Amino acid sequence: MGIKIFVDTSAFVALFDKKDQYHQKATTYFFGLGSNLAQLHTSNYVIDETITRIRIQDGHKAAVEFTEHFFRSKIFYNHYVNEDIERNAFEFFKKYADKELSFTDCTSFALMKQLRITKAFTFDDDFAKAGFEIVNPF
Repeated sequence: MGIKIFVDTSAFVALFDKKDQYHQKATTYFFGLGSNLAQLHTSNYVIDETITRIRIQDGHKAAVEFTEHFFRSKIFYNHYVNEDIERNAFEFFKKYADKELSFTDCTSFALMKQLRITKAFTFDDDFAKAGFEIVNPF
């Protein structure tokens, strides 16, 4: 079994959107993961945020395409945020009052802590500020 990595919105957007400033880095890193047999984890909140960002940036058709591709892929463990995760996320949200964190990021931190995931595939340095290792330095 490979290492556990949490995939964030910024990584999904960079992988999907060829115009994204991190697209090349994201695809190079992502396709290199296959040989490492990494376990890729994400959450329904991250997928929600990703669909919304793609919809705003690239339109409805692109958002539908991403969503269909995600659900067909079967390579991600998609965890559903429950009430316990939301409560723990709120503790992160309160703790990092000096940072402009989204609540979605806080749910990711809470989920990562619960699942003992220390590494994140992201282009969002808030994960490092919260004590997680970003696996694709940018």
